[in-house]
Amino acid sequence: MRQRVDLYTLPHLVRMVEEGRFRVGAFSRPAVWGHRQITELFDSIHRGFPIGTITVAEQPAGKEDFRIAGLHVHAPQDAQAWIVLDGVQRLTTLVGVWHHQPDQDDDRYAVSYDLVSDRFLPGPHSFAVPVSVACTADRLVSWIGEHPFLTEDNIAECWRLHTALTAYQEPVTVLSGIESKESSYLLFTRLNDAGVSLARSDITRARKEADARTYLVAGEQPLIRQSEQLGFGRLPEALAVQCLLAVAQPRRPIPRSAPRPHLDALTASATRQAVEHTAPALEAALRFVRKHARIPHVRLLPHPEVLPVLVRFVSLFGPPAGRPHELLRRWIWRTAMLTPRQTGALKEAMEAAEATPESEAARLLGSVPPPDPQPFRADLTSVTAQHPEGRLNALGLLSAGPALLVPSASLAGDQPGTPLSVSSLLTPWLDSEHDLFCRLTPQPPSALRPATLGNYLLHPPAPSGELLKAITSQDPLTASLLKGHFLDSRGIQLLSSHRYEEFVQHREGLLTTAIAHRAQSFARWGFKDRGRLPSLPDSARETPKETP
Repeated sequence: MRQRVDLYTLPHLVRMVEEGRFRVGAFSRPAVWGHRQITELFDSIHRGFPIGTITVAEQPAGKEDFRIAGLHVHAPQDAQAWIVLDGVQRLTTLVGVWHHQPDQDDDRYAVSYDLVSDRFLPGPHSFAVPVSVACTADRLVSWIGEHPFLTEDNIAECWRLHTALTAYQEPVTVLSGIESKESSYLLFTRLNDAGVSLARSDITRARKEADARTYLVAGEQPLIRQSEQLGFGRLPEALAVQCLLAVAQPRRPIPRSAPRPHLDALTASATRQAVEHTAPALEAALRFVRKHARIPHVRLLPHPEVLPVLVRFVSLFGPPAGRPHELLRRWIWRTAMLTPRQTGALKEAMEAAEATPESEAARLLGSVPPPDPQPFRADLTSVTAQHPEGRLNALGLLSAGPALLVPSASLAGDQPGTPLSVSSLLTPWLDSEHDLFCRLTPQPPSALRPATLGNYLLHPPAPSGELLKAITSQDPLTASLLKGHFLDSRGIQLLSSHRYEEFVQHREGLLTTAIAHRAQSFARWGFKDRGRLPSLPDSARETPKETP
């Protein structure tokens, strides 16, 4: 094995990513950095500190389309492609911040430089220049012209920042002559098992890629990587295969179980064509699920089968608009409310598609039976993401805007008070496959009564003792966050008095109402599904303007 070290400016690095010189799909983890790591990276660059070497393996790679930090990359065949072994988080962050747009769903890469306090901050701020603006001279000139209140010192500081970003040189260590994929696997694990530690899923992914014949994985793998790069999490392989089949054979039923033989029956050219057509449809479908159905991650989809059906819809008719937009949103949430006895509706939804977007959306909505029993009541005994009911419960709890109450060992850098819905916290947490719920009281529920959600918080892993201490500490910061966890004054009083059974019963009442309201605000059972449809409220706490 041979190695050399080359120096590149940050604009040059970003341009090489855009051109497809770097390949980040094979060994890379999804983006796991939070706001602290991202802002500290740019602070180090601004100060001229070293940020670590990017290490790549120089190897042949075929033509490939992939995403990095939301950027579409069309990589040509390259006999000397650079496969990233170490530094993918830094490279992803640079690309994400460089290309960030204000209307992006992913807010992780919204970084600004405060001209008053001389520090980098997450998100946009009134007296701060976005880093995505400062990194390009033309954008910076326009931004300065749009802010006439800037002083000469402010303008000079903007240009100093521009110089720091564009003149900084980053070393790239290029390894060539690597003997085997096993060597690549060992390099990856040893270089990356620091900082935000590798999860079991990361090791499994690296091992799988090491065993593959090439870095370019055919079939469903590009879709799995695409979903990860979009922040929606790692799709199960069977689900990605279903998405491919939904596009490859739109007039046939989507196989609900064992889809792999159906994919294997396709010719190689048909599979490649399906991948090419599925990728944009998947992106639009995920945008709809995240932005309009408000389901931010695959681990929170109560019934993942809705995804290939939605991908097929987009492939046939384009992104949902008008009446189908509202009907499909209702359909997703009505399926989320299905009981175990009603899941046959999913098989019906996966039957062959109708000829028009209106008829297909109406068919899907009509396939879902009403809640049984009525009115809908959440199953609070489900406290795991392994069950659809548990995932629906998590969506209901997330709608209240909960925040991190205590630091979690599974997350690096996020501080108490950070909203759980912020993608820089939520995505790494759910990607890690840790539990969604933390038990709160220090003693298990009575043996006469099953564990219920009343005794659990939607929170990254943390000891119950630390959570209980934070909740009952009277700390002003923590007190302001408790409402988002359905902890009112009565509940806190019961906890402080160690009246745990009464606390659980009290909180169950709050959760039952909140989860049902969240589901109904999207599903709209009892409202008309024909004629003029009302708009959906932006908050689960709003009351729809139309009465049933």
